[in-house]
Order: sequence, then C-alpha cells, then structure tokens
Amino acid sequence: MFRVRTLADALNQDQDNFLLLRLLAASMVIYGHSAAISGNTALPDLFTWLGWGVYSGTLAVNAFFVISGLMITGSYLRRGHLPSFLWARFLRIYPAYAFCLLGSAFLLGAIFTELPLRDYLRATEVMHYVMKNLELGKNLAFNLPGVFTGNQVHGAVNGSIWTLPAEVRMYLWVAIVGVSGILARKYLFNILIVALCVWGLLRPSTIPLIPLPDFVQLAAYFALGAFCFINRQWVYIGWPVVFAASALAWLLRDSGLYPFAMAVALASFVFAFAYNIPWYGYNRFGDYSYGLYLWGFPVQQAIAHHIPGISSLANALIAWPLALLLAAFSWYAIEKPMLSLKSLPRKVYSRLKSTMHRHRKGVGSTAEDQPLPGFD
Repeated sequence: MFRVRTLADALNQDQDNFLLLRLLAASMVIYGHSAAISGNTALPDLFTWLGWGVYSGTLAVNAFFVISGLMITGSYLRRGHLPSFLWARFLRIYPAYAFCLLGSAFLLGAIFTELPLRDYLRATEVMHYVMKNLELGKNLAFNLPGVFTGNQVHGAVNGSIWTLPAEVRMYLWVAIVGVSGILARKYLFNILIVALCVWGLLRPSTIPLIPLPDFVQLAAYFALGAFCFINRQWVYIGWPVVFAASALAWLLRDSGLYPFAMAVALASFVFAFAYNIPWYGYNRFGDYSYGLYLWGFPVQQAIAHHIPGISSLANALIAWPLALLLAAFSWYAIEKPMLSLKSLPRKVYSRLKSTMHRHRKGVGSTAEDQPLPGFD
C-alpha cells in the first residue's frame, strides 16, 4: 500500500479504484455546492477551513480533469482510430447528458415552475434550455421559466454542467494531437505541453478551443493527466509521494508557485488512491459518478426549494442519496446500454474490410480480415 512505483507499473495491474474515486469526487461537488444553494454558510467548507485556499468543489472538478486527461489519452492511443475514439466519447457524454436535460426541462421544471403548467410547456425557453445546452458551446442556458427563482442560487437549474464544454474541448485537443501523430511521439508531445503551458501563462485567452478563462485551469489539469500518461515510465506514484507533494504545496501556499505545487499534489493523490489502495470492492457496482455529477445540483435546488433555510450539510446529506438513485437509473437504463455500442465502428470497419477482401479474392474471410491491433 505504501510502496512507490512508476505509473507505468501501476497501469499494468488488473484493477484500480478510479470508479470509487470519481464517485467520491462527484459527492464532493454536491458537498461543495451545498453552502451556496442552501444560503447557509455557518459551516465553512472543510478544505477552505483547513487552509488549502481552495474549496471542495474545485478540488473535485480538478481531480476529474486529471483522471480524464490520463484516461482519454490512453483511450486514443489504444484505439489509434479517430472515428472510434470520437464515437466512444460521444456515447460517454451525450446520452446521460441529454437524459438529464430532458428530465430537468420537462419533469423537474414542470413540477417546480411557478407558471401554470400549460404556459410553462408552451414557453420557448424550455426547449431552448435543452437545445442550447446540447450544443455544449461556451454560453450555456442555466434557467427555466419560473423554476427555482426564489432560491439562493436564483433560477439556476444545473450549475454543474459548465464544465462539460471544457471536457469536450479536451477530447478535441486529444483528437487533433493524435491525428497529427504528436501524441505517439513523447518528445514532441512534451514540447507541445511546455509550449501550451507558456501560452496559457502569457496569453490564456488566445489558446484554441479554450474560449473562456474558467476553462484554462481545467485544461491545465487535463494536460497534467495526459502528460503523466505519456511519461508514465518515470512518473512515480504512492502515498509517500502524496505526503511529500502535499507538504511542499503547504509550504508554498502563500507563494505564486502554489497553484503548480497543488496540481502536483492533487495528481499524486489521484494516482495513489487509484492504484495504492488494495481494496476494489466498489468495482462490483456501476459507474454512477457521471450521473451523480449531473443530477446533484438540480436535486439540491429542489431540496432548497422545499426546505428553505436548511443547513448546507443537511442539504448535501439529503440530496446525495436522491441524486445517487437518479445516477443509478441513468447508468443502468442509459449509460451502460449506450456504452455497449462502443465497438460499433470497429464492427462496421471489420465488415467493410471483409467484404472488400472477399470481393477482391473471391474467398471467405481470413485472418487478414480482422481489425488491426489496438482498434477497440
């Protein structure tokens, strides 16, 4: 548990705890949002109170992007095929997201709107909420007519979705770097990462596909995860690394180097948690983290509407199991069935290749008709 090894060695083990880590991160987002949603700040955020200078929701989102950078980079390199990669990313993001948007607009909104139901359903803002957010552009729609207008977070139906456009843009960056061949060449990739870091420090508003200032930090954490995957042979992980990195971050917390030290500390924690905890019991369950992240905020708003003045901790504790139920439904009814279609481009490619081979040779399928290694 306390051994230090390279990330490359850890990636070769049979199991990890990323499912549990993502669930905890989504839960931290609910906890982090509870003060603003409830309007009760009597209890300070735990991480702010401990003096880390960042609240739990930000830590959780940054952890999500480190994990995503690691996994999405590895996903592209394993597949090596752009249509397959993009199809897999579409299936992971859009079905559950569309379900949440439609459920929020036509069920949650219809229940909580102050307007007569007929007027609400006829309002153009309802469908605008769904369609505008499906675009995943930089200007999302957060309000529905007459919904949660009396809450502390006035009218916002789902504040958590602001990170999804940034996530999708990171997928596009991986696709571009992958197609160009840079992703498969360590030295070129490292040069690109250094160049992007300098670019982000000097002129962050001009980085392609990063249209909003808030996306820059998320992109940096994603890049850190990708950097660790590409350089996994010399990235060392383990709880001693976490303790050393955290101590360094603490010592630098009042300096300009703190954001960088904190990023290293958080990434080291992510990898140690995933690979150095010798218990994988949670992996028997589904991947509820995405659904929990999507549904946490709307459920918290609904609770704040019904129980005004409730404490922030009570808001989080009541919202968490309710959001988890919706997340479990999302996983089993939508996400898991959709993710089973990941191999569709491979099957289409294999069938087309087989057909072309038979047409040329006039014989049945052979081993040559099988997909290329890594096309998964």
